[in-house]
Amino acid sequence: MLSLFDLILIFLLIGVIYYWWRSSEQHAVALSSARKYCQQRDIQLLDDTLAFNKYAFTKAANNRKYLSRIYVFDFCQDGQDRHKGEIVLSGYSVIRVMLETEQLEITQY
Repeated sequence: MLSLFDLILIFLLIGVIYYWWRSSEQHAVALSSARKYCQQRDIQLLDDTLAFNKYAFTKAANNRKYLSRIYVFDFCQDGQDRHKGEIVLSGYSVIRVMLETEQLEITQY
């Protein structure tokens, strides 16, 4: 017979596994979207990696606020200069991509 403590530990373990699985899936979606975005603009995604930055409430194009995951990445336009980019996800959907160059480029979805 399982005690209450055992049940709590099982549910906690299931929650941690679910969070890890969902985070890894969102990271894969963000990386794929960043690669595609960079290819469309003929820029290079450096190191072919993203880094999770933070959680934030962000406003989408429909003016609703969503809890989002924000990832950052590095890219270059000419092969020499390194610039920062940011991709914002809500669930598995890309809300916005921002590129920091001489002129800030923001693409809303």
